[in-house]
Amino acid sequence: MSNEGLATQDNGLPVLADDTLIHIAEQAEKRINAVIKIKQIALKVTNADDWVDQEGKPYLMASGSEKVANLFNISWRIDEPIMEQEEDGAVTYSYKGEFSLAGRTIEAEGSRSSRDTFFRKYIWENGKKMGEKPLDRRDLKMAAYTNLLGNGITRILGIRNLTYADLEKYAGIKQSEVKGVKYKKAGEDKPTMKAPGEKKAQGNDAPESVMTSSIIVTEVLETNGTNKKTGKPWTKYIIKDDADVEYGTFSKTFAQFAHDSIGSGIPVQITYKQTQFGNDVENIALPEAQGEQG
Repeated sequence: MSNEGLATQDNGLPVLADDTLIHIAEQAEKRINAVIKIKQIALKVTNADDWVDQEGKPYLMASGSEKVANLFNISWRIDEPIMEQEEDGAVTYSYKGEFSLAGRTIEAEGSRSSRDTFFRKYIWENGKKMGEKPLDRRDLKMAAYTNLLGNGITRILGIRNLTYADLEKYAGIKQSEVKGVKYKKAGEDKPTMKAPGEKKAQGNDAPESVMTSSIIVTEVLETNGTNKKTGKPWTKYIIKDDADVEYGTFSKTFAQFAHDSIGSGIPVQITYKQTQFGNDVENIALPEAQGEQG
């Protein structure tokens, strides 16, 4: 066995020669600089809509993962999802895949469970929670797929465990610009939209202002009631985004458009008025940049 590149201690045990240590240190420093550069380039190609806040940490959406993958020419092969259902009805979707870059291939996994509070959706009527909606397995499966992409792409680039300091430093994205997924604690309740004809406590003097936002739709609910003055039935749709903000509309077309975007990771542009009844939708559409991509 050759001892080239090794020196010998007084006790007879071999140690690395000084020039070998220097070489190792130099290579390590180059790798550190490369990771920093990759992180800078990768984050710079994303924008605030490619991220979502999960309990104080940035989470890369599918749209952002695909931008980064295209930038570095990362390829992947993904197996069919595995669905597991437990005795209590909880469902978990899991994906496995291989991600390749410059001749290197890694394996990654991604999964999401219906136990996650994010997937629990409720039926509301006249501002009251009437029960829990059946699980939307399409949403759950898409979330597992998104989780796999994020894990695989950030792992092969060596940029996992990203922070808001990273986002702001390398991409100019502040935490306040990232929409959040908030998990309620037991006993907390959500503010609800008022039915037509009902007034908020502050009366009719609340100012109305038109605003436009880019949102990720997570849920569309249908509420029904009867107008107290005319006795006519009405149907109102509640569109919820990933920050748990609600937008109301009587337009079934708007509601269907919002519902169709769920799970795609693509934001929609919503124009609304802040009125005494909450956020009333004026229009909803894909942002121009998304619409041009075809």
